Amino acid sequence: MFSNKTVLIIAPHPDDEVFGCGGLIAKMIRQNCKVHVLYVTVGETRDFSNKGSSGPEERIREIENVAKFYQFTDYELALPGNEYHLKLDGLPNSTLISLIERDARCSLQNVKPDILITPDHDDYNQDHRALYSAVITATRPADSTFKQFQPLVITYELPYSSWGHSESPERPNLYVELTDEDFAKKVEALKFYASQLKSENSPLSVAGITNQARYRGMQTQSTYAEAYKIKRLIA
Repeated sequence: MFSNKTVLIIAPHPDDEVFGCGGLIAKMIRQNCKVHVLYVTVGETRDFSNKGSSGPEERIREIENVAKFYQFTDYELALPGNEYHLKLDGLPNSTLISLIERDARCSLQNVKPDILITPDHDDYNQDHRALYSAVITATRPADSTFKQFQPLVITYELPYSSWGHSESPERPNLYVELTDEDFAKKVEALKFYASQLKSENSPLSVAGITNQARYRGMQTQSTYAEAYKIKRLIA
């Protein structure tokens, strides 16, 4: 399923791609996939940490380090700046749809992915929910003469996914087993996002992703795994 494919990952913010599918990224690159990442926005972020905030320059450097570490085929930061960061839900949906469909360099029309990986709708972050909505519209079926069609569309979970919008959230229906090497690469990649890592009792930490990967691994009779929701699968 994940060999020799062209893949586009939508990351609302830098670090979402590693928290959500960093092990799968390692697995896909190991299996000769071409991985593209569309980072949508980044800006000044206040957070609950010792430092209290992170700036865009620091986070852009982190993107560059992660992209070099994984050896992405391409990546793009589409809408940098405080006018967009954590405000994507205030943009017209058509703006985000057009960005994903064809306006970005790493868009569906330019990348022509076999696999699209995107954030899930059951997320407390407004940027994530806005992008999920835009992705669903952008991946609607259309005449393949004019619009590229993605046979596999999946959403990734984040370590805090147990705290979301739905009272009865959908269960994952796709589990990806990770080798020790795949998971080790996820951990190493995450360390490049030092500005976003929290204390070890937080889901957004190395301990958090380890506990999550072991839990999903227990469900699949493996050591480590990541869980996804299939939105479309054409076999």
